Amino acid sequence: MSMLFISGGTALGLAEEGRRRADVLIRDGEIEAVAAPGELTPPEGARLLDASGCMVCPGFIDPHSHIDGDVYTGTLSLLQGITTTVCGNCGFSPLHTGAFLAEQDGFPIHQAMLIGMQTLRLAAGARDPFAPAQLGQVAEMERLCRQALLEGAAGVSLGPAYAPGASIEEMEALCRQAQAFGRPVAIDTRMNSMTDLHSLEEAIMLAEDTGCRLIVSHFVYQYGVGVEYEALSMLERARARGAELHLDSGMYKDWCSSVGSALFDPEIMRANSIELEHLRVITGEHLGAVPDEALYRHLRERHPHDAVSVNTGDQEAVYAIARHPLTMVSTDAGAYVPGQGHPQIAGSFPRFLREMVRERGEVTWEEAVRRTTRLPAEVFGFEKKGRMRPGSDADLVVFDPEAIADCADFPGLGRPNAAPLGIRAVIVGGEIAVYEGKIVHAHAGRAYSAGVSLPLSS
Repeated sequence: MSMLFISGGTALGLAEEGRRRADVLIRDGEIEAVAAPGELTPPEGARLLDASGCMVCPGFIDPHSHIDGDVYTGTLSLLQGITTTVCGNCGFSPLHTGAFLAEQDGFPIHQAMLIGMQTLRLAAGARDPFAPAQLGQVAEMERLCRQALLEGAAGVSLGPAYAPGASIEEMEALCRQAQAFGRPVAIDTRMNSMTDLHSLEEAIMLAEDTGCRLIVSHFVYQYGVGVEYEALSMLERARARGAELHLDSGMYKDWCSSVGSALFDPEIMRANSIELEHLRVITGEHLGAVPDEALYRHLRERHPHDAVSVNTGDQEAVYAIARHPLTMVSTDAGAYVPGQGHPQIAGSFPRFLREMVRERGEVTWEEAVRRTTRLPAEVFGFEKKGRMRPGSDADLVVFDPEAIADCADFPGLGRPNAAPLGIRAVIVGGEIAVYEGKIVHAHAGRAYSAGVSLPLSS
């Protein structure tokens, strides 16, 4: 029997609203009790954790990542307080969800997996990202999607940004599969032009026409270029009409992706006013370089999987979206080797708390915890996560509100994997996984398999 007793902290994310001083008793991976100091006696044999001067809240839930079983990036998520991540985003995922999930117990954090549109397109034979899937291919995509949902996929991810030729019909077909299972759809919207809002109209139409619960992915990367307020208003108006729309967004204005993807096709770059001077190589042998035409062509032809960051966004747009009550904080973290990649892999959640709560005062601690824990738990249907109450999973973060801060930066400017400050402990499944900024247990994570709720018809 495993027991942990946390004392002296200020608890947030309780069953009721607000915060209060509380002690927390954890037994066998679940929260057994949350009570005022002195009301609980530590059981004999329980491990003690002093949370004096700290806040204690549910573990952060990352609604959008590409970790997909990568242990290194999983440890960086753990160090920033993330205890559950949703993988398989932007249309890219393993095809066989059940097989993937079966291998993930013992990962640093809990993982849920979406089934991705690009993965389904390729498996069905629709290999040209600039052409729509044919009718027979769409039917096969539907069959494979349904199978993944039966195997425990937490939802569906669409990536028309990476498949510009994808038709509305094939996306609607996948949305209806997700809706039938009661699971959400995440969409990386198209990149038609720098200030395009037609892509958001398309996403809203998908939600309204199919009735699915839809999440617009990394919102600041899609619309943080001067159209963020109108984009947010569009979502609000659609929600007022009854559409179930949500969004996730990060704390950086510079987005990144593989240089060989459709996003960096010359025509798409021109349509989005992306110049070579906006790019920085963040993986591979040319790490830190700003490419000229020759290097750009070399990377596209010889190193298409190398990642580049794109500096075209607006930092004020980051804040405008981050303070919106619909926003779930996300990392968009991908799998990198040590010393490479985007700083979002190590700094996203501490950066949100530092900038939006402590420094700018635009979000309260209670609201910040809601949007990093309870809100994503509700959107994805994680019934035992996101709240501090008896019976909930014992995934918790203990942090110093006066000290929590991100330290990561882009290659060439700093270390993208620099661990944050101010996190005293991270508890995963009732086990202390991080203590005083150091990983002490990296194998407590479990695969999340969404409960099978069969549609009435196939």
